[in-house]
Formats: sequence, C-alpha cells, structure tokens
Amino acid sequence: MSSLQMFYQPRAVMHLLILCLFLETAFGQDIWSNPLSLELIVSPLKKANEFTATLQVKNNVDQCMAVKVSTVSNPNIKYISSHAIYTSCLCDVNNYFWDIQVFANTALQGKAEVVPAKDICPNNENISPVTSYIGTATQKIFVS
Repeated sequence: MSSLQMFYQPRAVMHLLILCLFLETAFGQDIWSNPLSLELIVSPLKKANEFTATLQVKNNVDQCMAVKVSTVSNPNIKYISSHAIYTSCLCDVNNYFWDIQVFANTALQGKAEVVPAKDICPNNENISPVTSYIGTATQKIFVS
C-alpha cells in the first residue's frame, strides 16, 4: 500500500501522465505517418529493353483503405499495353503491374495515394480514417 502512496503526489502523477502521453503519441505517429509500404520491382522481359514493373503496396494499419496506384510519367519510358492507373480497396497487400519499354538509363517511380473510400471498399469492411497520404518507390533501370 505504501508503494501506491507516491501516486497521491501531484508531481508523480504528472510525470506518469506525461510518460503515457509521450508513449502513445510516439506509437500513434509511427503507425499513421506510414500507413503504406511500397516496393517497386523491375524484371526484364524476353525482348531487349522491355520490362515488367511490379509495385507492391502493403497496408500497415489494421483497417482497409482506398488507394490510387500509378507510375510517374517519364519521357524515356513507353508503356507497352497502357499507362494504367489503378484504384482499389487495400486491406493487406496488392501488386500492380505495367509492361514498359525503356529507351535510355532512367528511373521509374511508382506512387500510391490514399483516397476517400467512396464506393471502392465493400460496405462491411472496416475503413481507415486516413484519407490523404502519398507514398512513392523508385527503381533505376539500365538498358543494354
């Protein structure tokens, strides 16, 4: 019982509250500052200077979110099929693909943006309140 008496002192209570607030703020900011993780992988195709670009987007929070996924335009890159922009509900991990032709050494940048979940995620999914975040991943491509 005497060990609990220290909590009756205002200074000890204040220190405890500040410590709890600090720990919760640091933990919360870590999760919300990076709700997405991105990895861009570029693999060669059979033809010279043609590649498949795969952007893997991982959800780092425990709620689904709507994401818009694309690549940044680059004059050294031609999209073989199309320069697709994907919008999907991301609950865990999704992969997005582009077939590209590269004319010179360059860098490809993939981008994932959290957007408002208007009719993108199913109604029974737990939707994240994060609605404005943009993550990028860049991969250098060298032509032969």
